[in-house]
Amino acid sequence: MRNADFDEFCGLLDAVCSLLSRGSYTPSAANSALWFRALQAHPIEVVRSAFDAHVKDPQRGRFVPTPADVISQIEGFTEADGRPGQEEAWALSVLARDEAETVVWTAEMAAAWNVATNVMDLGDEVGSRMAFKESYARLVDEARRQHMPVSWSASLGHDTARRAVAIGTAVTLGRLPASDLLGLPAPREGLLLESATSGAPEHIRQQLCELRERLTVPRNAGPSLDALEKAATASRKHAAAEMARAYAVGDLPKVAA
Repeated sequence: MRNADFDEFCGLLDAVCSLLSRGSYTPSAANSALWFRALQAHPIEVVRSAFDAHVKDPQRGRFVPTPADVISQIEGFTEADGRPGQEEAWALSVLARDEAETVVWTAEMAAAWNVATNVMDLGDEVGSRMAFKESYARLVDEARRQHMPVSWSASLGHDTARRAVAIGTAVTLGRLPASDLLGLPAPREGLLLESATSGAPEHIRQQLCELRERLTVPRNAGPSLDALEKAATASRKHAAAEMARAYAVGDLPKVAA
């Protein structure tokens, strides 16, 4: 928090403490200053959310909070930010060894993999894994201290079938937006999307099916632009060939006088 947030913070603190103390809480400038220094490392938006979470907590919310209670709520936010643990992160990232694979990973996983590949290239997979985990843990800690939300992206492999499955799975897990399915390869996207929706919540299945229809309907609606252009080119070639044949045999059309 910034010094300019002090008044808003005091208002939050007084409101929460008055509520949970049943009106017996007495605001104190010295107490508010201690609280502010204890939580100053966190943005005011995060502190506000932590106070709200404390009030709603079925156990802790029955008591006037301490700074440790609010910090505990903040730590709970970061642990549930969607970033995989070290072992899961390694298992997902190591797929990047195969250029055919599409890897869906976080910004921290991608950066840690760049570090690990230097060791992997030397043939030391164990050392590569250790380097990845150490780098990933440091990057995640730093991102959480800065309250940066998790950011997922796809590193596309050249195998289009695996790409479709990886992206479809990531969409069902909420790691990528459903719009990313528009980039799935043809013509097998219908089957692959159906596989990816297996076990997904109903609203996700509906979104994926709608996108599948958008992908497949144009191809069933008639010949593609590419097919039409090829047909037109073939027709022109045929007409030119016929005219050449006519010149060769002297069978040219007569022009009326």
